[in-house]
Amino acid sequence: MTLDNGALLCYGWNMHASHSSINSYLRCGKAFELEKIKNYPTTPAWWLIGGSAVHSVTEAYDKGDRWADLDLMAEDCLYDEIQKAVKIEPDEEKWLAGGYGRNQQRFHHWSQKVQDYAHQWADMAWGHDADHTFVELDVSTVLPSGLEVKGYVDRVKVYMYDCMIEITDLKTGSTRPDSDQQLGIYAALTRNWFQTKFGLPVVGQFAMIANNYMFKDDTFYDVPIDHWTLDTVDKMAQQWYAGISNEVFLPVRGKGCERCSVADACFLQSGDTPITREYDSLNPYYMGVVNG
Repeated sequence: MTLDNGALLCYGWNMHASHSSINSYLRCGKAFELEKIKNYPTTPAWWLIGGSAVHSVTEAYDKGDRWADLDLMAEDCLYDEIQKAVKIEPDEEKWLAGGYGRNQQRFHHWSQKVQDYAHQWADMAWGHDADHTFVELDVSTVLPSGLEVKGYVDRVKVYMYDCMIEITDLKTGSTRPDSDQQLGIYAALTRNWFQTKFGLPVVGQFAMIANNYMFKDDTFYDVPIDHWTLDTVDKMAQQWYAGISNEVFLPVRGKGCERCSVADACFLQSGDTPITREYDSLNPYYMGVVNG
């Protein structure tokens, strides 16, 4: 399957593959369609706002961009993410939040968590034991099929004496990932990046390990990635592309529907409304035409 640049355009969207886009499509094709293809505005979620703020402040810290003390840096990063959310939905009461009742995880929860996690990461002195470190390493490339794939690895360490490369993804959620897909894709793309930049004979001698760092547990969890290759990623990306090109957007119904960020535009979740008539082809009255 060889794709030229023109074939990468679908629905007016310049598509590129990534772990996030593939995972979103597999998690629920309908939600993917509504958000990525139909461009329905997603409802802000506090866990994404807080998680993005943690990533921003730790990234700035590791890059040496320390414009203030760590607490103020954390506040600034959280404020920036909140301002982005306000532009999408000004009513903060409509934002999605973890927990229930008095335990809902909104501003006060995340303002404290962002500061705590920033200090937790800074105290670890990440990278002190490595010969080379990379923060938010861009390992994007064009796959052999012609599909573009994007990837940004949170942290990469290189140990020259041990001939080892370590990749790490930072996680602010409450549960560990139940799949090796993200780090597997990142590992294949990182190998390709190093091989392209420094040459296969040298990098081929390096082992690679991968882990998720869970802030909640303050622990690195190893993930096996040896069987992931660039060819594997390419084949997955082609199948993802084929599904989207053929407009295969199957809904996946479950508990997650209650906190879906595009639920208002989903006919199966919200029923017949002006919004679902405009956005969801599953609505019999989609675009004003009875199609059911």
